[in-house]
This record gives sequence, C-alpha cells and structure tokens, in this order.
Amino acid sequence: MAKVKQTFICEACGHETFKWMGKCPRCNAWDTIKELKIDTSAGKSQDRKHPVALVDEDIEEARTILGMDEMDRVLGGGLTTGSSILLGGDPGIGKTTLCFEIASKLVELGLEVLYVSGEESLRQLAGRKKRLGLKGPFSILVTNQLNDILAAAQEKAYGLVVIDSIQSIYNEKLPFLPGSMSQIRDVSSRLIRELKSRETTHIFVGHVTKEGAIAGPKILEHMVDTVLYFEGDKTLPYRMLRAIKNRYGPVDEIGLFQMTREGLVSAEPSLFFMSERVEGSSGTTLFPYITGSRPLIVEVQSVAPKTFFPIPKKLSVGYDVNRLFILAAVMEKSLGLTLSDRDIYVNVTGGIKVAEPAVDLAVAAAILSGVKNIGWQETAFVGEVGLTGEVRRVISMELRLRECERLKIKRVFCPRGLEGSSGMEVICVRSVRELAQYLT
Repeated sequence: MAKVKQTFICEACGHETFKWMGKCPRCNAWDTIKELKIDTSAGKSQDRKHPVALVDEDIEEARTILGMDEMDRVLGGGLTTGSSILLGGDPGIGKTTLCFEIASKLVELGLEVLYVSGEESLRQLAGRKKRLGLKGPFSILVTNQLNDILAAAQEKAYGLVVIDSIQSIYNEKLPFLPGSMSQIRDVSSRLIRELKSRETTHIFVGHVTKEGAIAGPKILEHMVDTVLYFEGDKTLPYRMLRAIKNRYGPVDEIGLFQMTREGLVSAEPSLFFMSERVEGSSGTTLFPYITGSRPLIVEVQSVAPKTFFPIPKKLSVGYDVNRLFILAAVMEKSLGLTLSDRDIYVNVTGGIKVAEPAVDLAVAAAILSGVKNIGWQETAFVGEVGLTGEVRRVISMELRLRECERLKIKRVFCPRGLEGSSGMEVICVRSVRELAQYLT
C-alpha cells in the first residue's frame, strides 16, 4: 500500500513546512503556501546503483562539432554528448533562432532532434523555420506537459532535445502554477535525470528577470553543465554569447554573432570592438583582453575635460570605478599631473566589462592622451599599475602579443621581460613615468 506524506511548500521560494501558514517565513509572501502530497513508497523498487572503478582509458568525452565557429568555441570545442545546457537572454534577443540553427546543424550531421515548444504554436515555428531557410527536418512537439516530453524522449533516441522554455513546462501532479520555484525545480530535475540516463544532449531555454538573472531557483544553474547568456542590443545586428559556467570548457568565453535575414552568422570579435579611429584623435588606446581562451583587442576611451565644480566627477563604463579613483591618484603622485580640476570619463567599447587589472596601463595611457591631446596611433597597452606607479607583469603575455601581431598593431607597451619578442615594436616600461616620456 502506498504511503503518502503530506507537506506544505511555498510556490515562490520553495520553503517547506509541516503545516499551512498564510505568510511564508522565508520570503514573506502571502498566500503562497500550498499543500503537497508525496508518495514515499515510489522509487524503492528500483535497482540499486553500484560504484564503478574507472581508469583513464575508460573515460571518453564525445563531442559533436557544429560547424558554427563561435558556438563551438564557447562550448569548449563542440557539443558534448549528454550535456545539459541552460541558455538565457532577454525577450526577442534570438534564443529560439540560435536553437533552430543548432538543431539544423545536428540534423545535417545525421542526428535526430526534438524541439519542444511551450510558448509558440506549430504554425509559428514552421514560419520561423521557413524564414531562416533551414532545410534539415527535425521533430517539433508543442506541449506544456512534463509527461508528454518524457514519453517522447523514451520513444526515440534523440541526439538533442531543446526545451523552449523551461519556465513554461509544468508537472500536473504539483499544485503550483507553471514558472513557480517548485515547478521549475521538479521539472528540470526530472528532465535532466531522464535525458542524462539516455546520453541525450539537452538545451533549456530560460527566461530572465528584470535584473538580468535567469528566472527560477539558483539550483537550476547548479544542476546543468553549462550556463550561457545571449546578450546584445536588439536595435543592433550583433549578439554576444557568454559562458558563465562550463564543465567541459573555459568559463568567461564569449562568441560574437551577426543577426542577418538568413539567421545568425559568426563574426570576428576583435574587428567588432575596434572602431575606425580618426587620424590624430586623442584619448583612445587598444588593450589585448583575455576572455576564456581567446584574446580580444578592445578599445579604451577616455575624456578628461576641465571642470568648474569643486568636486570633479570620475565615471567609467566597463572598468571598475574604484580602480579609476586609485589610478588617478597614482598618476597625480608619480607624474605630478594635476587631475583634481578635471572630470575623468572612461569607457570600454562594445559593452565589454574588463575585470582583470592588466587594463590599468591602457586606461592610464588613454587619460594621458586625453589630457595632453596627443593620440596613440596603432598602439596597444597591457600591464597592471601598482600604487607606487610601477607597471607589473600579467598572465598570457605571449597570447596577447600574438593577437596584436595578427591584427597588424605596430607598437605594444608592456611590462619588462619581453624584450626578445619579434614581429612588431615591443616597448617595455617599468612605470607610468616612463610611459609619459613617450608622449612628450
């Protein structure tokens, strides 16, 4: 005889209690505690799992190269068989288009694909597929029911299952609305367990909140293998794919796509972040930024106008404003430069947020260039600036220099220790004082 356990769960935060309450003690939400009956005898008849000893020769990681250069790079070298991927992004940014492109590539490689849509009708999906010009046929299932998806996954061996979106799928046995914490946690855990047992790669498309985080419990990001964010301005044709978690490759890897009438096309990131500079323009420098396993040449801009207010402003976009305060103080002390009567604005173009301290030298050079109104032409800067004004070494210098050489940058200012590099002019400086001497 089945044993039933009665419990109460908050549909907003997932808090469990043994009695009903009008107000959740964790999230303070009213009328969110719902009764839930759990069959405690379920699953006891399953076969017990036993540990297995593995040697290096037994471990094989199968990957499928999609042929989409930027997507393969972000995933760490292709789509890993049996992996669980969470894809988030703003509404209308192109998540469904990207999933359609991936599904079509896998069909061309001879794999079966199941696309589950809980938000669009079959006619809408067919129209989208026709507009993108995708020829590869793949199965489409329009449903919000968890049991329908599990039954379809058991009927055929699929190479990829796409759930669009995970917030729209619900388990009818739970007394919660679709998209609630409890529904997302139950649906995602059951889908991951079932699809991983069948070695089926799966992609969960997730909604995002107004703060930009993926909606639902944080445990959803812990359960999956890879978390991707699809970002970009919808008014511009470029989209950026960022990996913030990846068990099969580097994190903080980014891929750049261009949205065209035929769908998403891989783009060259370094050429996108570098703008056409006007001859003799000041306040602009280049910085070889390491993201994941790839260097990108980003542009650092600075404006330092005179201010008539007693407290000057210091603002930055893409660069830590606290480091900007420190860097300005170091430059005043080391160079004897008066910046207390100037506003300082720093911007890293392209929406890139640079967290590594190696960008300090590029920011200092941009500020100097703006103050003295002298431009750096085809010159890159890399190095951390210490509190005494010294330029400290940073990691991956050889990789940064190779990217600068590939893009035909003529000069690179960097810390000491790389005098033997060839292919372009490498100028090693020990302090910001030496850097300022080249601008006089």
